[in-house]
Amino acid sequence: MAGDSRRIDVRLLGTFGVFVDGAETRVSAPRLRDLLAVLALAGGDPVPIETIGERVWSDQPPDRLRPTVQTCISRLRTLLGAEIIRAHPEAYALALPRDRIDVLRFTDELDRAHRLPVPADERQATAAALDLWTGTPFSDLTADWFAKAALPGLVERYLAARERRIDLDIAGGVLEPLLVEVRDLTTQYPFREPLWARLIRLLDITGRHAEALACYADVRRLIADELGVDPGAELRTLYAELLVADTKPDPDPEPVTVPPAPPVVPRQLPAENSRLTGREDELKELTELLPPAGEKDPATAIAAICGIGGAGKTSLAVRWAHRVRHLYPDGDLYLNLRGFDPADVMPTTAALRLLLSSLGLPAERIPTDEAAQSALLRSTLHGRRMLLLLDNARDAEQLRPLLPARGCLVIATSRDRLRSLVVRDGAHRITLGELPPVESERLIRSIAPSTDTDQVSELARSCRHLPLALAIIAEHAAGRSPQQVAELLTQLHAEQSVLDTFDGGDEATDLRAIFSWSHRALQGSTARLYEHLGLLPVSDFAVPAVAALLGATIADTSRLLARLADLHLVEDLGNGRFEMHDLVRAHAAELGGRLPDRTEALERLFSWYTHTGFNARVLRDDRGSDRKLVPLAAGVTPEQFPDAAAAVQWYDDERQTLAAVVRLAHATGHDRYTYELVESCEGDLSGRDLDLLTELLNLAQDSCTRLDDPLPEAFINNTLGLHYMEQRDATERAITHFERSVEIFRAAGLDLQVSRGLGNLAISHDILGRTDQAIDLGHQALAIKRRLGDERGQANTLGNLATIYHQAGRLDDAADAAGEAIRYYRTVRSHRGEGSVLDTLAGIERSRGRYDEALSCHLESVRLHRDLGFPWGEAVVLTNLGHTYHAVGRTAEAKAAWQQALVICDRIHAPRSEDLDRDELVALIAQV
Repeated sequence: MAGDSRRIDVRLLGTFGVFVDGAETRVSAPRLRDLLAVLALAGGDPVPIETIGERVWSDQPPDRLRPTVQTCISRLRTLLGAEIIRAHPEAYALALPRDRIDVLRFTDELDRAHRLPVPADERQATAAALDLWTGTPFSDLTADWFAKAALPGLVERYLAARERRIDLDIAGGVLEPLLVEVRDLTTQYPFREPLWARLIRLLDITGRHAEALACYADVRRLIADELGVDPGAELRTLYAELLVADTKPDPDPEPVTVPPAPPVVPRQLPAENSRLTGREDELKELTELLPPAGEKDPATAIAAICGIGGAGKTSLAVRWAHRVRHLYPDGDLYLNLRGFDPADVMPTTAALRLLLSSLGLPAERIPTDEAAQSALLRSTLHGRRMLLLLDNARDAEQLRPLLPARGCLVIATSRDRLRSLVVRDGAHRITLGELPPVESERLIRSIAPSTDTDQVSELARSCRHLPLALAIIAEHAAGRSPQQVAELLTQLHAEQSVLDTFDGGDEATDLRAIFSWSHRALQGSTARLYEHLGLLPVSDFAVPAVAALLGATIADTSRLLARLADLHLVEDLGNGRFEMHDLVRAHAAELGGRLPDRTEALERLFSWYTHTGFNARVLRDDRGSDRKLVPLAAGVTPEQFPDAAAAVQWYDDERQTLAAVVRLAHATGHDRYTYELVESCEGDLSGRDLDLLTELLNLAQDSCTRLDDPLPEAFINNTLGLHYMEQRDATERAITHFERSVEIFRAAGLDLQVSRGLGNLAISHDILGRTDQAIDLGHQALAIKRRLGDERGQANTLGNLATIYHQAGRLDDAADAAGEAIRYYRTVRSHRGEGSVLDTLAGIERSRGRYDEALSCHLESVRLHRDLGFPWGEAVVLTNLGHTYHAVGRTAEAKAAWQQALVICDRIHAPRSEDLDRDELVALIAQV
């Protein structure tokens, strides 16, 4: 709410306008209008600056987005008042009530109208909301976002409201005046079929039956000519109803009559699965869909049970159907639509004929036209309370013609998400996934009760809690000894043949067959994506990596992944990441292993991770690099990162995937990629997971020995030296690796690399207490870097020399070296290096008794590490800061610094090292 008493209104439904106490305030700059509209549409919620950039500037936001937005906000505040726009962290919000913004008032009024129980009241409220619509919304705005994203949904809401008001007028007997209005609407929106349906109904109920049939012919011709398709189900159904009611003779009549309800009460539900375990929450949710007891002529309730093949959709549907069948006294129908079976999908006409036959209609009375059949089904079910279980549907289009209008219950199951059935037909979707571990184990015990408890838990995990897999594996385990079950578990852990174990004896209980049916239902590009996902060494993945694997664009890849998600073959985790169930991935891997372009696809994957990892490493470590990467593979676009924090976040998201990709590259003989990938991720792992880093470095070293190129061996030896140098009692091993790298670099004439190796040797000898040798090696390295003009390298070496001098007690030399290093780092704008040496200088100043200077250096170092998103370095500096606080008696601040460092240690699972030791932090905190 604005801080003053003025009334400010924003109009977007038609010509843009801002009115203060009824007088228009001119907002002349297009960007300001766009920005104000973006904030207005958020309804008072904070809009992030990045979102503002995307919506106001589309694909070309200004280079300095934040200050540009701040300037625009300032100008709007000048026009409208300082309190009208509130600042939030990295976001802004418009402080206006929703009823002061016509778009929000429009949608709120429609929502209110929808809740009104009396039709006359609903009609009045809907009409009042429609009166707010004075023209095309956002017509004076320039940003593409309004036309592309905001407008379509708003127009759809407007048209749906017009259609609802028309329906209410028809129900109230207002007929003739509507004909002109609806004719005009079909002229404005010629391809909106619901408007044509209302026009045809109006013509029919006002006695213009022949004109109604002619109108259908017109719209059918229009849609066919312009769109190349037939009318949708609503129009086709309406046409069939017209034909049924048509009393005029036809030259070739096909009688479509509605016989009286047959006396037979069908009871077709299959038997329940007695071993269905769990799913009580889902059963409760389903039961809540039922209309209140005693409600007359309720709308048909539609329950859509969706999920991956083998999730137990049919078992759940059958169990619930048996629980509620008593509420539907006129019978229950069951039909397997074969949407994902190995046989052909059941045609809709065949499904309709089976349902009509089950209702007692003789074959000669069932028409051949689908729309007529569908209309006849609804007519036959009219006034009856029946339950229909439509199992294994391919999609919503297969289901829609089978739906009764009122009074019935439809339970549909499908591997598809049935989005259209939810949106257009009001279905309530329940998605079945894995069982909870407790329920998984209970299911196994119900089939194999004598199995060892620990083995039951391991079997459940190996099945990833998928119900069908659990039932199959439990059957295999039933009656077996613990040793035999252990052998079964060994088979389950052998990924290459894991699906061989999940064979229940026929196609319906064979996981490989079930997944293959889903695969066969996919179209060309989507099927290709599914097969290529089998090449990935992990179950969760990011869209850009998959795009590289395919050699496709991110947009196309996202679209294909969305289709796989609709079929529950992958799960959308949000933030551009997806996950594939391990057993589905096993099936995809079998297909991926047979791909003719398998090698090229893997090279694209390795290339993407290599170049993206390199880009992240340069930013994360805040340093340049003279590494010569493998050339980028064709069709691959690596990610770029705006700042170090984004690079660190990428490492956080991709750490385990990177490790798996390294293993895959090594296993498939892509030795250069193995080395390059490890070089990219080494800096991230060194402060987090030393065991994993050791494994990957060994793989890289093995790959380097197989390459006919000594330089990768030299680089990896240098990296191995850095790795062992950070570990206690491994310094001599580090020296061996550094010396080998210097030897190779000297032979190749690479002086810069020689100098870096000498600098690393200096640090290693200093760790072992060989101060004079360390200083000599440091100055050798520094001399080479000065000769080469390598300012960043000089900064690195001077920083190391500062540490060595400090430990040797040569405090003035240490301070001079640190100060010179900081100046170089600032010249080359290396905030990472500057932060590290500032911490070194803080320790030197503390040793000199200059505590204020030491604290100042520590605090600046903490800020730099925090801004860079480098938590390990931040924790190290916080530890040192605590020591300085403690030295001057500021114990509370010392404890707070150590506690912050401990929190970071636990968050990143920092390994124990000389610089950062969790146990030491705990002890320090306990002492103060």
